[in-house]
Amino acid sequence: MPRHITVVYTIHDEAAAKDELEQLGQRYQAYDPENPPAIGISAMSNSNEMLRLEQIEKVVGSKYGDEAVDEIETILSRVSC
Repeated sequence: MPRHITVVYTIHDEAAAKDELEQLGQRYQAYDPENPPAIGISAMSNSNEMLRLEQIEKVVGSKYGDEAVDEIETILSRVSC
């Protein structure tokens, strides 16, 4: 059974991050789910998904019904977190 980890990069200098991001993108594109490597990048996002999840969890813990659904839809529709 595979194990997953999540890493969040915080980028303060786009130029300094360019090479690293290109390498990550290449590794992601090379990942083959039909023949996965021992370790590989199987998902990527250009947003802070940990922050997005934290925001959703806060809504779930404090709101109910349509109000919660509406707010979660708003969070999920944001291009960037």
